[in-house]
Amino acid sequence: MSALVQNPHHDLIGLLLGEHAAILALFRNLEQRLPEMGLREMQGAGHSVEALLMAHAIEEDALLFHSLPEKRDSVKKTLDAMFGEHNEQRRLLEELRSAKTTQTVRKLLGQVIELTREHFAVEERVLFDVARKALGKRRLEELGTEFARRRGLSTL
Repeated sequence: MSALVQNPHHDLIGLLLGEHAAILALFRNLEQRLPEMGLREMQGAGHSVEALLMAHAIEEDALLFHSLPEKRDSVKKTLDAMFGEHNEQRRLLEELRSAKTTQTVRKLLGQVIELTREHFAVEERVLFDVARKALGKRRLEELGTEFARRRGLSTL
């Protein structure tokens, strides 16, 4: 058994929270720089944001969202909202990829950042508590181990 599973601080929710913190730090830095950035630099930042958010969404969908029981109506409604926000992120990022003006790229990056902040806040206030209760410590640790394996993270 890997060290990651044995460490309760490395459950899936803890790992997702760590990614949230890193993504939000990137956003703060990006927002400070956006006013001075040119089109090419913003487009490059958009590609990086897209890669990061889509990797996060894929793992979150597969490992957390699909592990939660949808028997309770409140869980189903929350999951539907979360999936919807992931789809909205994808739509905005696709639009960003084809945007050709500085003003449009800056606006779309701002929208992606704001949507993601709201999404993370709901997860952290509501969904993660639901997941802790529904899945339990052991299952969340197993999912954390799978997350680490899929991401190529060290289990030491």
